[in-house]
Amino acid sequence: MGILRDISVIILSAGAFIFTLIPLALFGAVVYGVWQLRRHKNLPTWLRTAREYLTLGLSYVDLAMDAVTKPVFAVHTAFARVASWIRVLTKRGGG
Repeated sequence: MGILRDISVIILSAGAFIFTLIPLALFGAVVYGVWQLRRHKNLPTWLRTAREYLTLGLSYVDLAMDAVTKPVFAVHTAFARVASWIRVLTKRGGG
């Protein structure tokens, strides 16, 4: 029975190795292909155009998020400043 157990473990490990090797090889091929496409001389023109539009969209999103968050940070800064003044005046802060 020990020999059958050893043979079954070897067969199971070989199957696990093969089923692990196939996705690993596919993932490696995808990574290599993306790396080749990221090189500027190999980049197709339609991808270069898409990248420029995405960069433009990202800059608009950055501007919008700055406009949205600036008032929130200003209010928080004002509250923190007033709270620190109150702590100093009442001698409760600073340890």
